[in-house]
Amino acid sequence: MKNIYRKIHFSNTFLLIIFLALISGLFKDVLALFFIIMIHEAGHAFVSTLFGWDIKRIDITIAGGFITYDEEIDKPFNEEVLIALSGFLFQAILFLTCLFLKEFRVMDNKLFFMLNKYNLSIFLFNLLPIVPLDGSKILHTFFCMFFSYKKSLKLINYTSVITLLIIICYFLFSKEKIEYGYIFVLLFVIKKIIRQIKDVPYLFNRFLFERFLYGTNVRKYVYVKNGRLDSFKRRKKHYFLIGKHYYDERFVLSKRFD
Repeated sequence: MKNIYRKIHFSNTFLLIIFLALISGLFKDVLALFFIIMIHEAGHAFVSTLFGWDIKRIDITIAGGFITYDEEIDKPFNEEVLIALSGFLFQAILFLTCLFLKEFRVMDNKLFFMLNKYNLSIFLFNLLPIVPLDGSKILHTFFCMFFSYKKSLKLINYTSVITLLIIICYFLFSKEKIEYGYIFVLLFVIKKIIRQIKDVPYLFNRFLFERFLYGTNVRKYVYVKNGRLDSFKRRKKHYFLIGKHYYDERFVLSKRFD
């Protein structure tokens, strides 16, 4: 966690929101929101450090914080899930801490309810299975346990689009008031989904190239009869049927990258 603050970057949109809040009398609300986002990201950063993941940067945006890692794609599933859940855990600890301070009258009711409102909002928002939120990361890891990596990428993209359309339809056909903040977040999420869809070929080729360069030390084997690289799964070692013989994945990948 040493010098982690140097890796934190604030988006221009987020800084604009801070400025607008300062001149409009909503600075306390935005400050509370920022504080909860930092607590959430601190959870991710803390557990990532425990597992030895190399954090490249932490971006603070209008839709929350997002950590970029300088790591291989094929990391252990349990580590991915625990890192994704750690943000929720730290938010739960924050809630219990605020509740404790309120009960002992160290924190007044007004501040407690404001923090709890934003804490719950960020908690529920991050549970959504929409790229790049934590809910999508947990669901994507689940997909990778059963499907090939490329298919898992496509499934999480489909899930993100469908979930987003359901939310948009809800706001369009309900009497809920649509605030400007929701529109900013919606545009941000749409941009991320489009980027993720475009990145599927790049991510898949990066995954294959990393496997070609570094191999894998997992002991679970998959025998692929169709010989297609699209069948590559994470946390599995592959043997491909070519002609009448099976060849290991190193041999097949060398034909692609050599």
